[in-house]
Amino acid sequence: MSANRRRPRGLHRNPFTPRDGFLAWANSPPVTGALCVLAALLCLTAAVTAHRHATALRERGIQARAEVLRAGDDRNALLRFTTAGGQQITTEVGTLDWNPAPVTGGTAKVIYDPANPAASVTDAGAAPDPLITWLLVGLAGLFGLLAPLSFTGRIRWRT
Repeated sequence: MSANRRRPRGLHRNPFTPRDGFLAWANSPPVTGALCVLAALLCLTAAVTAHRHATALRERGIQARAEVLRAGDDRNALLRFTTAGGQQITTEVGTLDWNPAPVTGGTAKVIYDPANPAASVTDAGAAPDPLITWLLVGLAGLFGLLAPLSFTGRIRWRT
């Protein structure tokens, strides 16, 4: 092939040589595209998991009256409540939407997961928070958009 004739876009040789090293390989279109696909799948999996957790707590959670041991300024509260099985649980609950705000020495209505009452507790008056789910879906969409652009080489990640 003569020096002044260009090869068609998809038929070029490997764009990096072994002396370029790991960074050249990692910044190549197939690798960055695959990483974008992987990141999109991870974000979607995390979004589905977060959504399932929030809805499961609302659907099969049990309401209880909790004693507020300590109410923090940052919307956290240390609560003690008794489960339906008679087990006494003391846990810290952080919810941005307390309605009404907890007061030390008062009571609060909570919902807990009977399978894991200490780890899954939330304010009974608060709506499920879709923010995390939507942020993860947005990130998955962004990575999904970047993946084909990376595979085709339209985005160059090199500096």
